Amino acid sequence: MDDLQDIINKNKEHWENEVKSGGHYTVPNLNLNIDSLKKFADGDLLFWGDPIIKINNPLLKKIRKYEYSGIKGKKVLCLASGGGQQSAMFSLLGADVTVADISQGQLDGDIRAANHYGYAVKTVLCSMIDLSIFEDETFDIVHQPISICFVPDVALVYREVCRVLKKGGMYHVDHINPATHPESYVNGIDGWDGVGFRISSPYIGGPLRIDKNGNENMTSGEVDGEFRHLFIDMFCKLTEAGFQIKYIWEDERNLATALNPTEEIKPCDGSYESGFSIIQRYINVLSTK
Repeated sequence: MDDLQDIINKNKEHWENEVKSGGHYTVPNLNLNIDSLKKFADGDLLFWGDPIIKINNPLLKKIRKYEYSGIKGKKVLCLASGGGQQSAMFSLLGADVTVADISQGQLDGDIRAANHYGYAVKTVLCSMIDLSIFEDETFDIVHQPISICFVPDVALVYREVCRVLKKGGMYHVDHINPATHPESYVNGIDGWDGVGFRISSPYIGGPLRIDKNGNENMTSGEVDGEFRHLFIDMFCKLTEAGFQIKYIWEDERNLATALNPTEEIKPCDGSYESGFSIIQRYINVLSTK
């Protein structure tokens, strides 16, 4: 078995286990409000679920409208995006949605959401690096939340997306910021140290590893299936694949003046949620073919 297939199998097993344990990204969103979704697509709301917060950034509002307005009837591929979350949003906005994922358990979440709301969805069990089941120029939109971090080379995905996307189609892909990737490690070297986020590991791209003590790091131990991509790969390989970058922006939680307009942002305490107020973890990229 080659190394790439081994990585695919490892990640497939990981996500099937996440489904069994009820991990956050595997739980279908069965409480969506259509009116709120439409306001989200029109650029009025920051999120398409709770909490309900109005957008206060004019450029983000413009990006939101550019990406989501008028998608009724469009063919959308939710790539490596199983779980019944993104597919529910696009479907309820009237899109013709296909979900591609390596985990059948994740795809079952999309089927569950479709049955709950009463729309049709197509699901395909495949890897994001092999979309050969789809013909050239099939989709108007390819939407990929945080998942490209599970392949060693983003170009493998970019080339396939470019092939299946129609001329003029949109590709939204989210990345983990490589500069702050180690802040999520828990190994006594990187991560929250009780006062702030300590980053001591070298700034290098490549596979995340698990050392003999079970600690995640970049330099020693067995590859765990996730990869740190650098900016040169994220952006340059995207344009090399045939895309024109339209917008790049931070995780939208960082673009709110406060997560709750009635409260000030609280000091960071090391928790996952509060980390968004001090560290920019995710980067959104919207491009066209």
